[in-house]
Amino acid sequence: MKTNEHIKTFLGALILAVIILYSYGQMKKEREFNPMTLKLLSSKKNYTLNDLKENKIVLLEFGFLSCPDVCPTTLNKFSSVFKELTPGQLEKITYVFVDLDPERDTLIKIKEYTSYFHPNILGVSLPLKELELFTKYFGIAFLKVPLKSALGYTIDHSTDIVIIAPSGEILEPLRGDASKIEISSRIKSLLSNNFKI
Repeated sequence: MKTNEHIKTFLGALILAVIILYSYGQMKKEREFNPMTLKLLSSKKNYTLNDLKENKIVLLEFGFLSCPDVCPTTLNKFSSVFKELTPGQLEKITYVFVDLDPERDTLIKIKEYTSYFHPNILGVSLPLKELELFTKYFGIAFLKVPLKSALGYTIDHSTDIVIIAPSGEILEPLRGDASKIEISSRIKSLLSNNFKI
């Protein structure tokens, strides 16, 4: 009888130890994750945030091509603001559309989609495992939600625009529902605080 109890206790402890070690490994991987050196895939070439932030402000929008409203509305507002900037101002901004649906959205489709709004918008994709770490790092949540339609599913996601200064500092995000006036004001403030233009 006591032998069975010892075996159960031993197995319980062993399972607990395996769970703890696995959790520690996952936490260590997340702590060591550096989004600045992660390869972002585009139709032209691969980039890193370190490459993109060099002497520029990086704006990250997270979305997907089948998004019915938020993604195209946000892209349209930023495109409109970009058209009002001088070439010198525009040169100091890198706007990145990070695709949240790598299962369905190809790099070519992402390029076509983002180019429709503005030629300076860079569309990128990541494999799902890296995308999960990348979004988590920046506080962006996303979830695949089944639909009873031809699409099969949609993606619910955060809409904040992540802002990275040329120094690599992550600044206060811009709300996804910000008006064109708010976007323009924030971009001009970011430019004047970081550059002599």
